This record gives sequence, C-alpha cells and structure tokens, in this order.
Amino acid sequence: MRRLRFSRKVVVSSFFLVSVMIVSLGGLYVVSSAGDDTSPGVLGPLGVGPRWSAVIALMVTVALAWLTLRLVGSRLDRPPARPDAVLYGSFGLLLALFAVMDATTWSLMIAALWWSIAALVTTRRRIAGFTLVLVALLAVRLAFLPAPDALLVAVVAGYTCFLAVLFLVCNLAVLWLWEIAREATLAREARARLAVSEERLRFARDMHDLLGHSLSGIAVKSELAARLAERDPGRAAVEMAEVQRIAREALREVRTAVSGYRNVDLADELASVRSVLTAAGVHTTVTGGHAALPEELRPLAAWIAREGATNVLRHSSARRCDITLAEQDRACVVEVYNDGVRPGRAAVFGNGLTGLSERTATVGGTLSAAGTDDGGFLLRAVFPVRGDASPRQGAEAKEVAT
Repeated sequence: MRRLRFSRKVVVSSFFLVSVMIVSLGGLYVVSSAGDDTSPGVLGPLGVGPRWSAVIALMVTVALAWLTLRLVGSRLDRPPARPDAVLYGSFGLLLALFAVMDATTWSLMIAALWWSIAALVTTRRRIAGFTLVLVALLAVRLAFLPAPDALLVAVVAGYTCFLAVLFLVCNLAVLWLWEIAREATLAREARARLAVSEERLRFARDMHDLLGHSLSGIAVKSELAARLAERDPGRAAVEMAEVQRIAREALREVRTAVSGYRNVDLADELASVRSVLTAAGVHTTVTGGHAALPEELRPLAAWIAREGATNVLRHSSARRCDITLAEQDRACVVEVYNDGVRPGRAAVFGNGLTGLSERTATVGGTLSAAGTDDGGFLLRAVFPVRGDASPRQGAEAKEVAT
C-alpha cells in the first residue's frame, strides 16, 4: 500500500503539470496581449478593452485548469460527484477561451492539453463531438483571416493536433502503469485474504471432524443415562463412564490438533517469510539455515523469524532484510535485520516481542531488539547450547519452545 500511495502521487503530479501548463499558457497570453490595442475576441464589440479581455482570459484559464485536474479523478480512485457536469463545464470554458483569445496559438495549445485529458475519461462518441466542434470553430476563424495569417494558423493547428496525440499517448502510459500497480496491490491483498480464509476453513473442517462425532455420541449416551437413572442406576453409571471416556478422547484429539497447528517447521517458515517479504518489495537473504540450530530450538527460531518479518511489514519502510542463523561459541544466534527503521521510532516490546522474550527466557536465552547505527533495526536471540544436555532436557526444551 505504501508503494500504491506513492504511485498515485506520481500520477496526480504528472496530471497536475498539465494544469500548470494550461495556466502558464494563459499567463503568456496576458503578457503578449498587454500592449495590444486591438480588441480581442468577442469582447471588443462589447466595449471591453484588451487588458480586461486578457484578465478575463486568465481567470477562465485557471478555472479550466482546475476542472481539467478534476477530470483525472474519473480514472483514479476519487471520481468527482458529477463527472458529466465537470466534463461539459470544462468544454464550455474552452469554448469561452476560443472566443476571448480569438483562436490564437495559445488557445490551440490549451485545447490540445484539454483534449488529451478529456479523451481518457469520456466515450469515443463524446470526444468525437468535441473534436468536431473545435474544428468547426477553427474553420470559421480561418475563413475570416487573410490568406497568409490563415496559412500560419492552419500550420499551428496541425502541429497542436500532433501534440494532442502525443500528450494522449503519454497520459495513457502513466495511467496504464498506475492501473497495473493498483491491480497488483489489490491482487496481493486478495491472495492474502484468500490464504487466511482457506486456513480458517481447514481448521473449521478439522474441528468439525474431530468434535462432531464425539459430541454426538456424548449427547446420545448422556440422554440414555438420564432415562436409565431411575430404573437402572447401574446401567446409567456405565453409560456416564462411557460419556467420560468419549469426552477425554475428544479432548486429547483437540489438543493434538492444536499442537499440530502451533508447531511450525523452521525451513517452511523461512521459505514463507522470504516469499512474503519479496512480494512486499523487500530483498530478503537467509544465511545459515535450519541445520545450524538444534532440533529443539528450531520451532522457537521459526517464531522469531515470523515475528521479525511481521514487524518489517508493519513498522518499517525496509528495502532489505537479512535473516541469519548461526552457532557461535556454544550458543545459537538468530538475527533478523532490516534497513528501514523509521526515524525517531524507539523499540517498543509489544505483545509479539514480549511473548518471544518470555519463550526465549524459558530455554535460557536472551532476546534483544534495538536500532543500529546505520539506520537499521536488529532483532537478535541468543540460545545457549549445552553439550551435556540429556534427551529428557532436550524434549522439555522442545516442548517449552513449542
């Protein structure tokens, strides 16, 4: 989502430049017509001087630039409340500019910029109608110009048509990249939600298979025992003993299933962490591997790698993550380092790190989490390795780590 927000800012900024160009062309028209004593456009017969005509043209240009920027929202995720009103209102302002500027070079360039945006947000029939209206106005203007001036305006009009097509292609490329980034982000979120849903369904199916038959048997036998309680107490006691046996068996099966879900394989967890971080744009390297740790410490190391990756995704802007598993001086070390710690953010032990710290302490290890001098963040766990540990101690350590 961080990259998606950045992509949207880039797209909006690129289209904002189009609005800035429109306003700049209006400003150039004001400067070029300030010393012109002729009455421009249709405002001359109304008694409006050239300077006031230029000011009005600049005001209309600013309004057109604002509406043009609003049109971009129709292709992004924030469309205007009334897109058709914005479209036709901006076209009306463009026609007003043609009247005030008298179809000069400035008005033709502004029309090319507006057309390159409008072609992205409306139907082909509408943009064809807008194009025909603009061409008709230009033809009427050329009919009242002398031959040399008409030829010059025609050449400028042809060049602006080429620029309009070029602007349209560039805008399409920018929007295409934006849509790819948005679809990729939404697809990644959908894939994550689907994985969670599938895991919930799998757990629900397992619980149903484990408890459905057992609870049905408990219900039937307890009902039978209730009926036999008065006329055959001995038989009722036998049925209640059977209910107790079924309940204990169901409890054992549930504990076995939950233990299977809580146990994690270090190799699978490292592969999963690398896949998730890589998909999020974080270059991930794993040094060492599950063979560098004793078997009883691997589940706890897997939880540390998972928690470190979760913190990278939630609390950092990392571009690189290094996971290291090694054995050093009769101690096993697990490190998760990322280079994206946010400035001014102190290391806070939340529920995840607090739980890991407690689990690490139960096997005689230590857990630390702090920023580094190079602007990174290091999660480090150290476990002592006892060469004289008995198999029973190893089993107890494995159970505690699990």
